[in-house]
Formats: sequence, C-alpha cells, structure tokens
Amino acid sequence: MTHSHALSVFAALLLGTAAIGAHAAGPNADTGIYVGGAIGRSSFSLSSSNRAPVPWGGEKSSKAGTAYKLYGGYRLTENFGVEAGYARLGRVSQWSSVGGYARLQGGSGQALYAAATARLPLGDAFAINGRLGVSRGRISGGDNWVPGNQRISGSSTGVMAGFGAEYRVTQSLSITADYDYFGKLSKQAKGGMLTVGLKASF
Repeated sequence: MTHSHALSVFAALLLGTAAIGAHAAGPNADTGIYVGGAIGRSSFSLSSSNRAPVPWGGEKSSKAGTAYKLYGGYRLTENFGVEAGYARLGRVSQWSSVGGYARLQGGSGQALYAAATARLPLGDAFAINGRLGVSRGRISGGDNWVPGNQRISGSSTGVMAGFGAEYRVTQSLSITADYDYFGKLSKQAKGGMLTVGLKASF
C-alpha cells in the first residue's frame, strides 16, 4: 500500500468513526468501549554512532514525517481504563559512514502498544488524559550494508507514555490532541508523535 493510499484509508476510517460516534447512543460516554483515529507529525531521535554529514548535493536526512494512529480501548471507570493501538510514524533516514564512504540509510517506523489509561474530567466537555504501557516498535529498511550495531532498522520493546486532551462535541464524539512517546523502535532509533483526531464512545 502506498503512502497516499494509506492516508486515504485513514481518512475514510476517521469519517466512519465520526459517523458512528454521531449516531451511537449510550447512557454514559465516560465508561465503556471507545475507538479512535488521529493524524499528525512524528519525531525521531537517532543515535550519533557513526553519523556522517550530508554530502554535497545529497538528500537531506529525515527525522520527522506524517504519522497516524488507530486505537481502541475500554474505560473501566470514569477515570481509569485500558487501550491498545497501532501507530505509523513515517520515514526516517540518516547518513552514515562505512569504510570511509557516506551512505544514506533509512526506513519506516511503526509501533504496536498496550497501555493503562487515566482520565481527569474538567467540566462536562473537557478532559485531560494519560497513557502508560508497553510498546513493540520497528524500523523497517534495507540498510544491511551497515554493521549491525549501527543500523537504524530493527525492532525493540520498551515503555511507552502519552498524554493529551479531549473535547466532547456530542455525547459520544470527541476531538482529541495527543502526544505519544514509544521509546526505542530499534537499537539506534527512538520515536514519538503529536496528533489530532476523533474518538467515538459507545
């Protein structure tokens, strides 16, 4: 699936989420099941190990990209719950020096996560939230020419954390703004994302 196709599918899912949320009915939107989607910008932190300057006329390194996430969860109470999701963090690249030659290594970041959630309502419509859990991250790429201890590609498991805010538009539909940090995606790369989106409660 191409990047543009992925964004098209994501947009359709967001619209579907909004439609479901607008028509879903429930006695209490502060407990029960919810689903959501969000889009925004990722940021990567790469190890300086064997980093090389960008050669003259070369493509610039990339440490940020278009990102999106899809997730679902269950609020056990008004304040606490659980959540799981998938995040696509976009492309990352870095010039490295191997054998005296500078070459560009790169890949795409993604993460699966599961977390406990906390929510603090501030009035009838506004709330702040937090997430703390475990993430399984991965940077996929074709940089096998780089020694294993210098590759930005690979996978890793670690602690993830996130926080944000939500504004309830209707009884079951909210607008969200979040920052999620997924820790190590590989031995040489860490990543996070800042997003806005929609969340539907049932």
